This record gives sequence, structure tokens and C-alpha cells, in this order.
Amino acid sequence: MKLPFVGPGSPTVASLVSEQRRHRPLVCGLQIENFDDDTRTGTIAGGHIIVGTLGCFVTLNAGGTAILSNNHVVAGENRGQKGNDRIMQAGTGAFVAADQAGTLTDYVAVVASPAGATPATGGVQFNDIDAGIATVQGGTAFHPAYLPSRPVAAPSGQTTAAIGDHVYKLGRTTGLTRGIVTAINTVVGPIPYAPGPCWFRRTIVMEGLHGTMFSDHGDSGSAIIKDGTREVVGLLFAGNGTDTFACPIDAVLTALNCSIT
Repeated sequence: MKLPFVGPGSPTVASLVSEQRRHRPLVCGLQIENFDDDTRTGTIAGGHIIVGTLGCFVTLNAGGTAILSNNHVVAGENRGQKGNDRIMQAGTGAFVAADQAGTLTDYVAVVASPAGATPATGGVQFNDIDAGIATVQGGTAFHPAYLPSRPVAAPSGQTTAAIGDHVYKLGRTTGLTRGIVTAINTVVGPIPYAPGPCWFRRTIVMEGLHGTMFSDHGDSGSAIIKDGTREVVGLLFAGNGTDTFACPIDAVLTALNCSIT
């Protein structure tokens, strides 16, 4: 999601969604930005930043703790420079060392399909996930929970989504929302990414309860939590205003060699 880094709508202005403001310790659901990708692409020069959501924290198999979000949030849709790109919270147009939340560690590249390709006509190259991780900046306090003002349990463990599951998420745009899983193992696409149109399989589909909106632009990267168990079932990566799409968390954690903290 593109927004101005100063003035109305910027991280420096109070918002009704508290996740959009700067917080320490870091917690799940907060707004984050890849500062270096925004610099390389000229986004900051144009007066804007690209933001998404810190989904949750993961423990790396190699050791250490990292932020989990989407490739398109922390790695600029395959442009990310591992070990270099600085992930900021809440987001900034001018680098401030104290605002650095982490450093890009790894991501799974999204693969584009030829324009006009469909599963029916052939030529589609399927993606299973849109995900990336950034190691938490040394000395930065973090807590694997949500803001104390949010009346929901912190993520704990993982499970597989099933149709009819009641779920919730915390995102930087719509905050706390509740929904229901309406489909699993679904093919979704084409979704526009920098490399080209992308198709996804194994997708979890959700909608908000009682006709409410479950997600909006900027909520990308949010962890989808199964109500009642606190287990993560997926990672939100897209939506169309009615349906919200998430990649299955088992595929995400396997690909990135980590586990839920």
C-alpha cells in the first residue's frame, strides 16, 4: 500500500488504527516498510512509502528471531537485497536508526506467468506462497503478541485451515477483523506483481463475518489465526474487497526454514 510519509495519512499522524503508529516493543500486526526498496524505486523521492503488516514472529532453524510478512511487503516483489534491506516500523521517508525493526533475511521469489495465460489454456506457472522474513534488529525489543489494547490471544503454533473455521487477523489498515474460511486449495489469479501476472494455488479464501470487510490494502502480511486455538493457519497476501486470500502457513514455514515463535 502506497501512502505519503508526511502529512495526512502518514505514520506521523494519529490514526484510529493504532497499528499504524510507531511501537516498541515490536508486536504482531504493526505497519512496516522496506526503506531501501522504496529508495531504489524512487517511491520516497515521490513523497511516498510502501507499507504492509508485520504478521508474526518466527524462530529461524539456523537461530535467531525474524519478522514474517509477504515478499511484496519486505522484499519488494523480488527486488529485495538479502542481508541489506532495512525494514522500518512504522515507516519513514528519511532513515532513522531507532526506527529500524529488522533486516531482510530471506524470501520466496514470486514467479510470473505469460500475459493472458490461464489454468484452462495452459502456460500458468503456479506460486504456493508470497512470503519473506527479516531478522529482528539487534537490541530491538519485541513481544510475540498483539498490542495490549487488542482483546485477542497471541499467535501460538500452526494448523491447517478447514472450510468453516472462524478466524481473525490484525492488520495495519483494518485492525482487528473476524471472518470465516470459505474455501481451501483454491486457484487465485492473475494478481499483478512487478515481475508480471502471478497465479497462486493452495490458497485459503476467507470473508468477513456478517458482511463485514475482512481486509484491505496494507493488511498484506497479516497472520490468519484460528479462533479459539490461537494457531496460525495462513499468511494474508491479497483480496478483492469481498474475499481475502492467504497462503497456507505450513508451506510458508517450510520454505523459509522457520517456526512460529
